[in-house]
Amino acid sequence: MVKHNNALPNVHLRKHWGKFVRTWFDQPAKKAKRYSNRKSKAEKIFPRPLKNLRPIVAGQTNRHNGKLRYGKGFTTEELKKAGLTPTFARTVGIATDHRRTNANKEALERNVARLEEYKKKIILFPLKEGQHKKGQINDATAEQVKSEATNIQNNNKNIIDLPKSDKSAEFVTLTEEMKKHRAYQQIRQAQIGQKYGRKRHKKAMYAEACRKAEAEGKEKPKTKRELKLKK
Repeated sequence: MVKHNNALPNVHLRKHWGKFVRTWFDQPAKKAKRYSNRKSKAEKIFPRPLKNLRPIVAGQTNRHNGKLRYGKGFTTEELKKAGLTPTFARTVGIATDHRRTNANKEALERNVARLEEYKKKIILFPLKEGQHKKGQINDATAEQVKSEATNIQNNNKNIIDLPKSDKSAEFVTLTEEMKKHRAYQQIRQAQIGQKYGRKRHKKAMYAEACRKAEAEGKEKPKTKRELKLKK
C-alpha cells in the first residue's frame, strides 16, 4: 500500500515486448552468402580486379587526421598529374570523385604516385585482338597478353594496400637554440599574420602612395578607398 495521498499502483505491463526483439541467427549464413557472391562476381568479371582503385586520404577532425584511410575517389587534379582523364579512369577500374579537392601537396603527390604504380602494374587488354593502341594507358603487348600474369586476378578489396608507416622514434640532442625556441608564440604570430595580413598590406600600400605623391608634389589620397578608385 502506498503512503500518503498518492496514486494506487496499477501497472499493466502489456507492451508485447516480444514483437520488438531482434535476433541475428542468420549471421553465419549471411557471411557464407557474401563470400559466395564475391566468388561468383570474381568469376564473372575475370581477369578484372574485384574492386576499384581508391585514393589514400587523412581522417577527419584533430583526433583522426593523423591516420590514413581509403577515400571515395581520386580528384581531377590528381588524375591530371598522372596523365588521365576522369572518363577514361573510370573505364580502367579507377574511382573518381569530382567533389573532393587537394588540401596539401603531400597528399597530392601520394595519390599521384599511387596512380602511377597502378598504371605500371595494369595489363590493359586491346579491344580488338592484334590491334594494340597507345593512349593514356597503352594496350598490353602480345607477349603481356599471353603471359601468366593474365591468369592471376587481384581480389584485394583495396587493390594496392596502404603504405606501412614508420613508427620508430628518432632521438636528437637538445641544443640551446631549441630550448629557447617558443613554438606557441610562433603559431600565434602566424595566425595573427594570416588574420591581419590583408589590412597591413593595404596600409603599407597607402603609406607608399602618400610618400610617392609627396615626393612628386601631388595631392595625397585622402583615404585607402580613394587610392583604390584611382587605380
